[in-house]
Amino acid sequence: MAAEAVPGSVPYDDNMRITAVAQADNPKSAAVLIAADDLTYSLKTFNRTRSQATVEDPRLTLKRVLQRPGKVTETVEVQYVFGDASDVAATVLTEGTELHLAVRYSTPNADAWAAADVADILHVQCGVQSKDAPVENGVQTITQMLYVIAPSEDDVAIIA
Repeated sequence: MAAEAVPGSVPYDDNMRITAVAQADNPKSAAVLIAADDLTYSLKTFNRTRSQATVEDPRLTLKRVLQRPGKVTETVEVQYVFGDASDVAATVLTEGTELHLAVRYSTPNADAWAAADVADILHVQCGVQSKDAPVENGVQTITQMLYVIAPSEDDVAIIA
């Protein structure tokens, strides 16, 4: 009996890139992405979640309540370092700013954006920047909600 094949995996370390693109620019263009603001190493956390509501459909005399998928809620919360002259995220993610985030997975961060890369495109408005409480032996951070203002586009092919 042959052993079952074990699928490979890709670590997140150095295999993710998050780039902020101005609202007026095309977030699917490699040329635009190369010139845009790279947030990856400013971020400490990038928490993107989706949840889906359940629509209940009870029927007269039916012993089971039927269900259907409901609306999807997507949230994005980031935490990033700030306070240094080279600070990128706190400058780019100012409250009220609308922008696109291009999120590329499974490709080394050091690789420049290129045509045929695959990325998720998030359309967000920046919420309030909230400085986190100081911690011993830590760095200064800000936690911020990024509000999804248009449906996200997953697995988009980047063009030249």
